[in-house]
Amino acid sequence: MKAAIFQWDVQWMDPDYNLKYIADQVGMIQGKIDLLVLPEMFNVGYTMHPDQLDPSIQANTINPLITIAKENQILIIGSIPMVRDGKYYNTMLSVGPEGIISSYDKIHLFGMAGENKMYTAGHSNQIYTYNDWRILTLVCYDLRFPYASYNHPDKDIIIYSANWPIKRIHHWRQLLIARAIENQCYVIGVNRLGSDANGYDYNGQSMIIDYNGEIIMDAFDATDIQIGHLDLDRLKQFREGLPFLGDRVM
Repeated sequence: MKAAIFQWDVQWMDPDYNLKYIADQVGMIQGKIDLLVLPEMFNVGYTMHPDQLDPSIQANTINPLITIAKENQILIIGSIPMVRDGKYYNTMLSVGPEGIISSYDKIHLFGMAGENKMYTAGHSNQIYTYNDWRILTLVCYDLRFPYASYNHPDKDIIIYSANWPIKRIHHWRQLLIARAIENQCYVIGVNRLGSDANGYDYNGQSMIIDYNGEIIMDAFDATDIQIGHLDLDRLKQFREGLPFLGDRVM
């Protein structure tokens, strides 16, 4: 699988700009990737006021994503604020050429930012299969809670979509590596760049890490799409050689 990580300065409350920027950048590498991972709330920024968003933003984000996925025959993953039955969620979407394949409502809400006051926490997540890859999606703060990934044994990739500030970026890098080692799987973490209206500053550091904890793609603070190759056969061979997961106690 050719996986792409895409970090940029997400424009605050400007979904039209952000979606067009994604479409333009992906169009320049058409045919070169199978998977595209975006930052947390990539359409509007990490807003703590979802009640101020026009409800049309949901459809105006999801429909262009489906178009991009269909035109490029790729899977696109990232989180957006969503409303259902009068409640707001930070929802990780997995969108393919045929539409939404999977969605996950962020379970661990970031209390320091007041996310737990404005959004409703999810209750569970699940692994889904895409082109033979078993994928688990999580959002930002979920990274700090190992059980969120470790309690799901049958996965090949864990994907984190995030807005992780500079002042704690060391934690981001180390925790992503830890999740890869303990789960013996690929980990993809995508963060944003720039600053937002909450006063947070971001410097990216998006990464693709293999099942041995080795960084195979590091975006550092670059604004572009970067591609890493994921090999399912090598992953299986590594697990067979070091069958640690068989000793886990759930």
